Amino acid sequence: MKTTQIEPHRSSLGMDANIAAVIIWVAMAGIAWIPFLGWVSWGVPILFFVLEKESKFIKYQAIMALIVGVVRAGISIVLQILVWILTPRIKEPKNIWEALEAIDNYVNKSWGIWTFFSVLSVIIAIAITAVIVYFIVMAYGYKQVEVPGVGKITDKASEQIDKINTNSNTNTNANQASQTQTPPENTENAAKPEEKTEGSENKND
Repeated sequence: MKTTQIEPHRSSLGMDANIAAVIIWVAMAGIAWIPFLGWVSWGVPILFFVLEKESKFIKYQAIMALIVGVVRAGISIVLQILVWILTPRIKEPKNIWEALEAIDNYVNKSWGIWTFFSVLSVIIAIAITAVIVYFIVMAYGYKQVEVPGVGKITDKASEQIDKINTNSNTNTNANQASQTQTPPENTENAAKPEEKTEGSENKND
């Protein structure tokens, strides 16, 4: 993967672009460590991608964070499913001795399964966090790590967001124009009082 140096610039969010990029990665990584809530940590980069209007650097970092967040959430979900599948089920015992044996068997096997997958999950989380730290350091220095395919995804997503924003702005302007348009004056009603006044003057004469 090659690295491209980006010129320092300001974000449309009112901060330096590198600071915004760091916030994306830090917020996503922090939420990812929260149990179950980490499955939706990829929502943070989506929010920044939609809100940012100018910086392609920030949009690229948001897509990168989105991909990492989705991969991490997918791995966590798969591990949870494997734990659920491999955990032994307690069959209905016929007597107290079978019940005690089933509980002992369940605890022994489940403990090993939970320990294995817990350790594996922590190792994977640490590895992904190390990757995130690397991207944070690069982003802070305005260095964009070029991952194949990510640039195309960013451009296509930006085009779709721009189309949505353009359509919404067009509809808003059209509604404002229709609301500010003044109705035509009713000249017939305005002329009637004048005719009555002239008639009354002729009678007096």
